[in-house]
Amino acid sequence: MQAAGDEASPARFLLTGKPPRGWRRVLENFTDQRKKRKKEVEQRLDELLTKERPDFVWFHNLAGGGKWGWSEEMVLIARQYAPVLWTLHDMWGLGESDQAYWAGGKAGNMGNSSRAQRICVTTSKYPIALTAPSRWLTDLAALKVGQKCWHLPNPIDFQIYSPGDQVAARRRFGLPEEGVVILAGADSLQDERKGFDLLLQAWGQGRKDGILVLFGRNGQEREGIVSLGSIDTDEAMADAYRAADLYVHPARMENAPCQIQESLACGTPVLAFPVGGIPEMIQSGENGFLADEVTAKSLNEYLQKALADVRGLREMREKCWRFAEEQWDQAKLMRSFEGMLATANTKKR
Repeated sequence: MQAAGDEASPARFLLTGKPPRGWRRVLENFTDQRKKRKKEVEQRLDELLTKERPDFVWFHNLAGGGKWGWSEEMVLIARQYAPVLWTLHDMWGLGESDQAYWAGGKAGNMGNSSRAQRICVTTSKYPIALTAPSRWLTDLAALKVGQKCWHLPNPIDFQIYSPGDQVAARRRFGLPEEGVVILAGADSLQDERKGFDLLLQAWGQGRKDGILVLFGRNGQEREGIVSLGSIDTDEAMADAYRAADLYVHPARMENAPCQIQESLACGTPVLAFPVGGIPEMIQSGENGFLADEVTAKSLNEYLQKALADVRGLREMREKCWRFAEEQWDQAKLMRSFEGMLATANTKKR
């Protein structure tokens, strides 16, 4: 069985609280339907689990469906039917109420309770196991929740994300075939956590030996900056990485960003801040660079260092994809997953 929380999915079953596009979506701005949606989603989940009786239930990105009725209460419902895996993709599960993130992601900045802790300590028919894709969040969750959290990195599809022809990739997006291309992007470039204000400050401070190419919503073109808008397919995203000499990930807070994995798998070095699980992904000077601190000044210093040695960037490309293959191979991670299931006792009784 597979269930999804969005309105479009290849899944056999679709579980969503999102209203259809049109007037019902517009009315969301004028009415508070969260409690009603939450109740409806929980009822549908209960009906689905009663009918299908799955071997186990695996939850991802509950926070992403919060406004459509998804919540941590779904985990409690599922534990009445089967063992549960809950993957923490960010710090949301370690907060409570509207709290979700803390400066620096340090335990000292947290409150005394969390969503995950409440769910895990609740007595239920079936057990629950936590996973996280970075060792940083794995350790943080174990400290906060009081039970083991398993390190399970996100896999990469190397059939899609792999090195390729840089010139052909640039032609696809109408980019110059010669010169340096710096790539950066996010779902929304206005999300403060993603740090694009810092990147734009850094870009404005230094040399312009190339162009900065942005992808994602709310991008604006200006001198030396090209906006591709949203990229909707994995194949196009892979070509965007291939087109670049350097990918910049200026996030102020992160867990284990897939963009860094994808860029490295395509052979493109990465520059980022040393936050969350990112230091586990970048070997500074080998497959990219870690700025010293989360400031535009530090980002600019490392950006200029990279631009001053374009040949060095291109010599990193083989190290990038080799590192990705060693860390995120699907077959290897599947073996780790199966071992985790056996050890964590998440098989249905």
